[in-house]
Amino acid sequence: MPNISFISANYVGRALNYRGPADWMANDAATLKAASPDHFAAVAADIAAAGFEAIDIWTAHCNWQHHASGDYIEIVKGICSQYDLAITSYAGGLHPSSAADLEAPFKFMKQLGAPIFAGGMWGADPAEMAPRIQKICDKLGVRYAFENHPEKTPQEILAKIAGGKFPRVGVALDTGWCGTQGIDAVECAKRLREKLFIVHLKDVKAAGAHDTCTLGDGIVPIEKLVRYLLDSKWEGTLCIEHEPYDHDPMPDIKKSAQRVKKWLE
Repeated sequence: MPNISFISANYVGRALNYRGPADWMANDAATLKAASPDHFAAVAADIAAAGFEAIDIWTAHCNWQHHASGDYIEIVKGICSQYDLAITSYAGGLHPSSAADLEAPFKFMKQLGAPIFAGGMWGADPAEMAPRIQKICDKLGVRYAFENHPEKTPQEILAKIAGGKFPRVGVALDTGWCGTQGIDAVECAKRLREKLFIVHLKDVKAAGAHDTCTLGDGIVPIEKLVRYLLDSKWEGTLCIEHEPYDHDPMPDIKKSAQRVKKWLE
């Protein structure tokens, strides 16, 4: 049975009180600037109050480049424990200029207690980085799941993980980006099933754009996907994802969670 989690990047607009620009990087920077024990505790409290028992921690909420020293990482872990939130992944992008830049984020993730780094990669070819990532993950006992964004076919996604030949390198399937790029998310999941480490369960209103919405209200065949994963006995984590810039996502996410639980029955 798949697990259900809340990815804290859903609160991308929270640091700017949902009044900032519709721009990911501006909101990412604001979240990183706002990162503090009080800010994260408020996020965790809301997630737990909504009935979630697992969290995927967004890199802007606890960042390896900014929080590797000091006690903030231990405070974040303590807050998750306080609210009985299991940490199911560390979610965000990697921007390595070379393979030497990869060890720090994975070591930080290990210290955080997350088993998977789930995110895309920019500035380097992930297929070329895969052997180094495999070596690091093998040493640390963790995994890397590449998240699709611009890819338009399952074959393109598979190519980004060097054809799937490394056991600790797999896929974090973002179903919303499947919708944006016109990919059938169910067929994609079937094609990548053996390398599917985690799923970012996201819906979008229309192809060609990335306007997220309540699961089941957009164009992505979310129910069919969830039922396929259940029937195929996939046992990873379904991360419910919805990242509006202009309003609190939680009411929509609660509705999404209810639907996913029903589809899993």
